[in-house]
Amino acid sequence: MPAANAALQERPAVQEPISPGAKQLKTWEQAVRLFAERRFAEACGHFREAAAGPDKQVADKARSYLQVCERRSSRPDLQLHTAEDHFNYGVERMNARDMEAARLHLGRALGIEPEGDHILFTLALCCGLAGDGHGACENLKRAISIEPRNRILARQDPEFSALAAQFPALRTLLGSEGA
Repeated sequence: MPAANAALQERPAVQEPISPGAKQLKTWEQAVRLFAERRFAEACGHFREAAAGPDKQVADKARSYLQVCERRSSRPDLQLHTAEDHFNYGVERMNARDMEAARLHLGRALGIEPEGDHILFTLALCCGLAGDGHGACENLKRAISIEPRNRILARQDPEFSALAAQFPALRTLLGSEGA
């Protein structure tokens, strides 16, 4: 009998085949990990594979994520040359709450047009929304010094009002007439 036991131990373990549903779920999980790491091009293939699986809910979600991945991985190269190009793209990024890209492009616009009060005004808002109260204050101060009407515009802007509640220096700047 010991020889029979030895023969059983030498045989490789037989693996159970993975069900199509389990394979789909595993592929979905890999795709979500890649998506979270912002590796959209790699995630596309996994989402595409998960979308072809048997579980309809997972397939529907995979198709939705696939669309997002395809959009994000196939962005055309932007050709931004003028201050206005960078300003407009910065505003678009700020509205999408991508503050890092917004600040970068608003800064580039300001580099091209250093006296652009509308750029400074928007950069001040962007800084504030990103949690940089000092940057918000300094940029708004410059915008007001170039065009005093910017103080009134900021007072009337609901986003600046919310930021003024957060940042005392900004509240002071908006409250004083002769800063």
